[in-house]
Amino acid sequence: MQTETPIPKQLLYSQDKFVFSPAKFPAIVGTWGCGKSLAGIYSADRESQLFTNNLYLIIRKEFVDLRDSTMRDWSTEIGRPWNGDKDVIYPNGSQVMFRHGEDIDSLKNINLGGALMVQAEEMSEDNFWFILGRLRRQSGTLKLRIEANYDGHNWIHKYWKMRQFNFPKGMEGVISPSDFHLIETNTLENKANLPPQYIASLEILPARIKKRHYIGSWDDTEGMVYDEYVESRHVVEPFSIPDTWECGFVLDHGFRNPTAVLWYAIDYDGIVYIYKEHYEAEKPISYHAERIKALDNITSGIADPSLFNKTYSKNEVMYSIGDEYRDFGISLRPAFRSKEEASIARVNEFFKADRLKIFRNNQNTITEVSNWKWKELKPGVVKNKPEEPEDSNNHACDCIKYLIASRFPASDKPKDKPQERSLLYYQELKQQELEYQEALRRPRIW
Repeated sequence: MQTETPIPKQLLYSQDKFVFSPAKFPAIVGTWGCGKSLAGIYSADRESQLFTNNLYLIIRKEFVDLRDSTMRDWSTEIGRPWNGDKDVIYPNGSQVMFRHGEDIDSLKNINLGGALMVQAEEMSEDNFWFILGRLRRQSGTLKLRIEANYDGHNWIHKYWKMRQFNFPKGMEGVISPSDFHLIETNTLENKANLPPQYIASLEILPARIKKRHYIGSWDDTEGMVYDEYVESRHVVEPFSIPDTWECGFVLDHGFRNPTAVLWYAIDYDGIVYIYKEHYEAEKPISYHAERIKALDNITSGIADPSLFNKTYSKNEVMYSIGDEYRDFGISLRPAFRSKEEASIARVNEFFKADRLKIFRNNQNTITEVSNWKWKELKPGVVKNKPEEPEDSNNHACDCIKYLIASRFPASDKPKDKPQERSLLYYQELKQQELEYQEALRRPRIW
């Protein structure tokens, strides 16, 4: 049963677009103080009143942030109290659940009528698909709403901004690009509701922080592993690779995680071009081997050194993943092994010197390079310890790391063939004759 309910206050334009969006996946992305958080809780309250016996999830990664920010905003703006289980119960039987990231596994068997991911940039794309799978209640809009800050070229940017869709297996035909509705906003839209001194404090922020958190920009490199990468400089339109350039491929194998294969070419100035990619999960080695042979005529490449550990046994014979690839016609050799921070630094040097370029059609590689970040240090962790990169969605990034660590030279530029009967032509013939006569004078050793 649906019962229309009033919104607590006059909405901003972006808030109105978000609350009343007809799409399955509305996303409001904005800056500090723009009012996006209120749009989220207004939506949750409205849907809980609108449908009887609805079950609505509000989830945020960290409990402290959920308690001190989201739940406090709810208390101030909505005024409905929650019980000891962090649930709000409505007279019509509906319920709003406040949960944090560590609770997500407990939601496996729950039937939701709607959900809101708060500060969704802190959560993963896998979290999004997991929550979507819980939206199966008879009562509710079944919308999965996103509220987020600008945070570089992450999974939210990929789907909602760039419209680059790579749906998980089984989702094709169930959802479509039209389900993704992006509403962007910034602090200035909400200026009338903010203290003048707050706006003044944002005006004097450092340029990079001001651009992201006040004006609103997706282009942010804070915390990125490959922080010298700039899409406008390092992503190029595809072109035909000359036959005389050195070419090869590099492989990072996975099963549940994607297997990534990147094909590279090196020009005469030592500039590396990533010109092709294969990126697929949950496929056997035989499948990847056939794809490698089908996508290019190169059957020998370099790979993650761990693939050569003989950790498997068949008929009492130990073998490695590298051995299996060889059995299917792909010859691999281990990449140069070095400390991770040294390998990452070398890749950044290549980006800084504009010696590493990526063809625009390699969207998985571009997405990973744009989003691979250092792990956030938890409170109390000693900050002089070496930083560690996140160990997820970095398979193409690892390929680049293995490739650059191999320390290859530029391709040899072919010499121009001298024109026949020219002076240079006769000089080369003379040189060849002298070298031949010298060889005849040398003592034979066989």
